[in-house]
Amino acid sequence: MNADRNPSADELHRRDFLKIAGTAVAATAVAPNLISPQAVGAARDANVIGFEGPDSLFHGHGWETLNPGYWQVKNGALRRRLSNYGDRARSTGFPFHYETHKRNGGKMDVDYDPSLPEGIIYRKDWKLTGEYSVTATFTFHGRDEQKREGDSDEWKMFNDGHGLMGIGIGAKNLFESYGKVRNTIIAAWTDDGKFGLQVRRQGKRNQAGKQAKVAAPRLKAGDRVEISVAVKPVGKGQSEISSTLLTPQGKRIVATRRVASKMTQGYFGIAGRGLADFEVNQVGVTPGKNEPLLAGEVDCHTCYPLGDTLKQTNGKWQVRFVGIFASDGRRAEIRVSESENPAGGWEKVPVAGRAKIVNNEWRRNTSTIHVTLPASPAEKTLYYTVWKDGKNVTSDPRVGSAGTGAGTGFVGDVPASGGYVGRLPQLQAPYKMCGLSCHAVTSGLQQRTEAGLKILGGGDDWMFRDQPTVEAYKHLADYDFQIMCWEDDIWYLELVLYPPSTDDAYKVITASIAGPTSRWQMMRHWNILNPGDHDYGMDDVKGPEQIVIRIKDGLGQDKNYMRRNFQIVQHLISGDEEVDPEANPKKWRSWKMPNRDFTFAILDSRLWRSSQDTAMWDDEGWGHMRDLYDRADPTRSLLGEEQFAWLQELVRTDSSRLICLTGINGMHTVWTGGNKYSNTDEPFAQRDRVAADYAGWVAAGSDRVIELLGSRDGIVTVYGDVHNGCIMKNTDHGLIECSFGPIGRSGGRAVIPGFGGKMKDFDGRPLEVTALYHKTHADPALTPQAPGAPFYWNFLEMEFDPRAADPAIGLRLRNMIDAPDAAPRGGAPLETAASATGRKASSQVEPVKLLPNSDVRIVHTDGRPIRGTRSGEDARTPTVALTDIDPGSQVIVTAFDGRKSMSRVVTTSSVQG
Repeated sequence: MNADRNPSADELHRRDFLKIAGTAVAATAVAPNLISPQAVGAARDANVIGFEGPDSLFHGHGWETLNPGYWQVKNGALRRRLSNYGDRARSTGFPFHYETHKRNGGKMDVDYDPSLPEGIIYRKDWKLTGEYSVTATFTFHGRDEQKREGDSDEWKMFNDGHGLMGIGIGAKNLFESYGKVRNTIIAAWTDDGKFGLQVRRQGKRNQAGKQAKVAAPRLKAGDRVEISVAVKPVGKGQSEISSTLLTPQGKRIVATRRVASKMTQGYFGIAGRGLADFEVNQVGVTPGKNEPLLAGEVDCHTCYPLGDTLKQTNGKWQVRFVGIFASDGRRAEIRVSESENPAGGWEKVPVAGRAKIVNNEWRRNTSTIHVTLPASPAEKTLYYTVWKDGKNVTSDPRVGSAGTGAGTGFVGDVPASGGYVGRLPQLQAPYKMCGLSCHAVTSGLQQRTEAGLKILGGGDDWMFRDQPTVEAYKHLADYDFQIMCWEDDIWYLELVLYPPSTDDAYKVITASIAGPTSRWQMMRHWNILNPGDHDYGMDDVKGPEQIVIRIKDGLGQDKNYMRRNFQIVQHLISGDEEVDPEANPKKWRSWKMPNRDFTFAILDSRLWRSSQDTAMWDDEGWGHMRDLYDRADPTRSLLGEEQFAWLQELVRTDSSRLICLTGINGMHTVWTGGNKYSNTDEPFAQRDRVAADYAGWVAAGSDRVIELLGSRDGIVTVYGDVHNGCIMKNTDHGLIECSFGPIGRSGGRAVIPGFGGKMKDFDGRPLEVTALYHKTHADPALTPQAPGAPFYWNFLEMEFDPRAADPAIGLRLRNMIDAPDAAPRGGAPLETAASATGRKASSQVEPVKLLPNSDVRIVHTDGRPIRGTRSGEDARTPTVALTDIDPGSQVIVTAFDGRKSMSRVVTTSSVQG
């Protein structure tokens, strides 16, 4: 059975087998600092969880938390971690959001309190109901009040009562933490000398109800205490909670509370807050009638090939892999085979690449592995396994175990087995790519009900989920995609929280791209990652503002927070071992397929554009000069001069017959901004921060790029971020532009007035819109979405076939649950040919016989590039259409096959037909 296909009915027994086999997996894979499930089961009335093992920033298998940066294992105990790189972030967004605040009569304050809310770490293997008790032994180490430069005495963290340590019960989700605590009841000691129960109001996130608090001693460094919570049902749907603090002097301080029994049902964990420095020496569970869960653990979060790093060196094909591991390690290895099941097993396959696993202030157990492939990826599909310190960690033991499902954050219904190996699909025409964007991990899950698909709940069991719908990608293997393009808002670093640590940032990232379903996709395809503003951990990061915020203090945000995030993101998308935290990353690059007939270009239209501030003089008191610098000012740049020059050279010289590029989000102004902030009825207001986020807001810069991309045939541009799927074509320039996503978020951008099949955008550019897949609109005619239709989470199916005389292009919008034989979404697909793209040709170069299978470049007689192409096996070039070149012009046509070259002077002719 192909492991990435959904199982048929007669294969479903495999899932049951995995659940049974999970017992053995859990027993052998458990970390040395945990008691095994067998040992727990052998002493059900005295379940003890210790933290033996070497010191580590990793909290250990068997635990789960949204905030791993709160914890570490130190000296055989679970220790609170109080200081992290970038932990002074604020939760108010980009400082230049003053545009928004000023419109509402407010202002953007630069002073803020970065004190963190409570963080909770949960046991994954106990989901308790009925009568039970939990006990933990704590050692208090004092209160860490070492202030840093710029810290304020007024911050909550420096005030009595904010420091907290205790036990949480009743969590419905393993990620209830850091501002997302909805159900967890916390029995805690606080550093103002109080002990008691914190009970949330039902249905009110983070709002405490009546507190059962009593006086308790203020602890001193070295004091050891025991906190216990006992739950006992008392009838009529009620349970009594008795929480006890055993002081160092042997005194028992008790706080009790009667609550609805359902409030006590769920996971338990350890809670910490503020600057209370403590460790947890051991945890004991008396489970009553509860049985431990068998939750498979994954030590390799993901290990994915970066397709755009593929290159041939000295006759060998090489590519970078990025591995992200859950725990400490020394060395990662990749083994590559031409078979999914190599003779003698994977142990006999030679190592194709190895590298250190690095753990530093901005990397958490990651490895950049340079892999040499055993064959050309253009000739065959290859397979790989991932090894950590000599152990094969390729499979995903969470699949088929209690590591997925309600409350875990991981949907995990496909693949049916976690026992797959990695795959590098053959790279030959037709090239098939999948475009994915806006992969959020919050809110409800779309599930099947008697009434059809329905989104159930925005919290509790599905407060977090790696996929927004059941059966996500169920049919994806049937599309035969080779490449996954993860474009813009890949992991939404700051959507759930502004991660106060490197560990927390990686937690958000891995929850998005390393859940059971997305991990499966990344490890079965070549990948391109092109992140957007939210992926860097801040909304609307663009232009000079995103540079200055990393080098200047006092702008309403912690510069270390942004530095750290830029380092993490650049590392994960490029595999760079070292990243300068202040430099503006030059992310633009291109990937030419091994057969040199298709090129994928990745651009960045945010970090290098001009500033959005058009009202500088008005801000300085010159009201009569408002908006002196218009968005259409011809000096405004979308890509920056260096990036634009690179793109111009690519367009004029690349020999591929088809080019797809990504990263320019919405040159054509068909999406409105956020009118509620603009104090105007304009759909695309000059100072609207939402409108300013689109590439099209830089009107002159977009015109410049559109003109360049329309200067040759065979170019398609695609992008994510706007939360809509759309396929359209600029009829003046013959340029196809597509958007796709979201795959988790909603709230697609509204369309401008006059939107339709044939229309003009806000800047007057004529368009033909083939498809629109929108939260409320089902097609370009703005037909309402039908009742009962699946939510519009979608991807873009892209197909590029340069083999024909007139290369073919196919673009189709798909819902995440669609099979390939289903009707495309949003209206009609776009099935076209290269000759129908680009501006109308002025002349053409007739076929020329030079060298077979060669890159061919057409240049002016003074050397200025015009256009690239490829010769065939017969050494002849195709007929090449040229824009803006008059018939009768002399050009030089040069072929190069990698060893020798040949040139001819040719005179262009008139276009026939």
